Amino acid sequence: KECALLKAISSQILGSALARAVPTVTGTEMIRRFVNRIMSINEWWEELDISEKLLMYMAGGMYFGTAYGTYVRRLQFKAPESDYLLVSAYTVPEDKKKSFEVNWSDQARLAQRQPGYEWTKTYKAIDWQDSPFHYVSFRMWNEAGSYLRMTQFDPTWKELTKRVGESCTEQKDVVYRLIVDDSVKRIIE
Repeated sequence: KECALLKAISSQILGSALARAVPTVTGTEMIRRFVNRIMSINEWWEELDISEKLLMYMAGGMYFGTAYGTYVRRLQFKAPESDYLLVSAYTVPEDKKKSFEVNWSDQARLAQRQPGYEWTKTYKAIDWQDSPFHYVSFRMWNEAGSYLRMTQFDPTWKELTKRVGESCTEQKDVVYRLIVDDSVKRIIE
């Protein structure tokens, strides 16, 4: 059917001489030709001696290795994305501001040395009296396990958390996950 359509189109466009040159091939004929080509490759392979076969294996390995190596290298250049944002809000009495800031800074320096730590941003309320909380801290970790490993197994972290808790009246920790990111990202190499 397809060849008949091809003949009709070619006869209208290029004339009847080209239409007679297009052979009619059925589906079974195409399958027979495909099988014959595969069989001829098998015969060709059997005629090769061992050194020629080894050369073909080496060429195939080279192409496969190039494709796999390109895949692995692209994965290495992919920018890692962190997915564990811990937001902490603190309410601090005015007389304990200095004590809180010192204890919080010690805690932040300890977090910076932990595997999986990404960054921290802390903001202080400008209007101290009317703010629902006085400090808010955003701390990014590459995954939940990195943060939990530090909080559960590091005795220094536990002591510093106790000190921060003593210098504030209320602390709320909430974890957020990224839904949409429209920021401009730059990879510096």
